[in-house]
Parts: sequence; C-alpha cells; structure tokens
Amino acid sequence: MNLYLAPLQGMTTAANRNIIGSIFSGYDLFYAPFISTSSMRKANARSFRDIHHNYNLFFEKTIPQLLGNNGEDFHYYASVIRDMGYKEVNWNIGCPYGKVTRKKKGSGLLEHPDDIKNFLDIACKDLEGFISVKMRLGLNTPEDGEKVIDVLNGYPLKNIIIHGRIASQLYTGEVNLDCFEHLYNMSQHQVVYNGDIYSVEDYHRIQARFPEITDFMLGRGALRNPLLAAEIKGKTFTYDERMKFIQDYHQSTYDYYRKEIKNDNILINKMKEYWSYMAYQLPEGEAFFDLLASYQDIDDYLKLMNSTF
Repeated sequence: MNLYLAPLQGMTTAANRNIIGSIFSGYDLFYAPFISTSSMRKANARSFRDIHHNYNLFFEKTIPQLLGNNGEDFHYYASVIRDMGYKEVNWNIGCPYGKVTRKKKGSGLLEHPDDIKNFLDIACKDLEGFISVKMRLGLNTPEDGEKVIDVLNGYPLKNIIIHGRIASQLYTGEVNLDCFEHLYNMSQHQVVYNGDIYSVEDYHRIQARFPEITDFMLGRGALRNPLLAAEIKGKTFTYDERMKFIQDYHQSTYDYYRKEIKNDNILINKMKEYWSYMAYQLPEGEAFFDLLASYQDIDDYLKLMNSTF
C-alpha cells in the first residue's frame, strides 16, 4: 500500500513537507500545492520556487501540481517541471472553491468534458505517462464525473486521484462511496482514493470495500494527525511518544516561520492555522484552540506552548 500526503494550499509548502517527512514516517509521496499556469513565460520563475530542488529535502518523493484550463500553458509548465527532474505532474480539476471554479478551473472544468478533451489533446503531447489527474465526483452532480472519466480513459495518464465528494459540498457532508465506486469501475487508469481518512479504522473500512485499490491520499486527516500514515502501516505510539512527535513538529514549524515572518500578529495567526488541525491531538483540544484563538501576543502564545508540552 502507498500513502500520499495531499496538497493543501498554504499548509503543505516545501518547508512543511520537509518537516513532516523528517519527523514522521509512512508517507510515500508528497503532493505540492498547485501552481497556477499562465501565458506569461519569462516572469514565472518564482512560481516554481516551492518545488525547486534547493527547497525540497524529499525531491524524489514530491509531485508538483498544476491548476489551469489552457493546454498550451499547462504543457509549457509541465515540460519545465519534467526538465527539473520530476517524474510526474498532477493536473488539478478537483479544487472546489468558487474563486477557482468560476474561472472554469479546478472542479469548474468537470461540467465541460469537451474542454477537458481539448486540453489533454495539447497537454499530453510528448508527455505520455507523465501526467496524473486529481478530480472530484463532479461539480454539482456525480453525473459530471462519468463524462469526465470517459474522456480521461482516452489518454495515457499515470493515474487518477478521485476525491469522493462533489465540489459544491466543499468539505462538508460525507464522502459518497457508491459514486466513487461507480467512477472507479469506469476508469481504465489506476485510481487513488482520497477523502475522509481520519483514522486507522477509516482506512481499513475503505480498504475493505475497495481491496484492489493500493494507493490512498491523506489530506486533512494527516494534518490533524501526522502520525496517521505510520499508524496505518502498523506502528503504534504511547501517549508520551505522540506528544513528543507533536512537540517536535510544532517547534520545527514555529522555528521556520519565526525566521520567515517578522510581524508577530501574522506569525501567531499562521500558527493558529496549524493548530486548527493539530489541536485534535490534545486531550482538551477544543478548549485549547478556543483559548489560543483569543491570543494576539506572541509571548502569551509561547507560554501556552510551554505549559501544553
């Protein structure tokens, strides 16, 4: 079985991927947050900064992701990424947020299978087996996904990652395993399961239903519990061991952002973003996060961390 860390904008940057990969075991691949493609060719060097060799301790395990709806732009960006030494690039047609979908990007493309076909006719030229796709069941209805899978079956893709929700759900409600199964059975490509694996029990329940699936993507569940991949692969941890891992993760994350962010208000808000996930690891996580949410002084924040650990 292979376990992949999902791309989350602002959360799984190169620095965080390096920290997670250095402290926690079990992750076979790290998917980088999407880079938006553009017709601009010379001005986009900084777009590739997050996936540059110099910033990725786990370069060989990193999969860059691109967001866009223009095949020529995608082909250019994908070719640059291939020339950097990467073995795969992922096309994001799964992002569910309105500011993306309204531009007919991300999940906004799922209602337009003809546009996806036209895109791939250009994007896949001399990139056979280099492109993978991350998608949802559909934009507003699972019927969208059926038409998209029919199109994707006609191209030499590396795999397809399917998140078991339609885009209009965002991250609310339950994943629809029946609709996922339907698309999985339709697909002629290797399928990666994605969606609501928060625990070892969640993994075993989904794996038992789809025993032929060998690749699983962990998203918010991994941010809530970075030990999840190791636990799924059979490792167990005492409470003290878990807290030591979480303490190391916090300290490494704080030390990195303390160097990068000079404004204390911005720094503490960034750490709150991480604790919105990590608080689930604490016995009184909800009360802890409610207290943390009221803090604006970095010294108070550090005192809270000292008392917590």
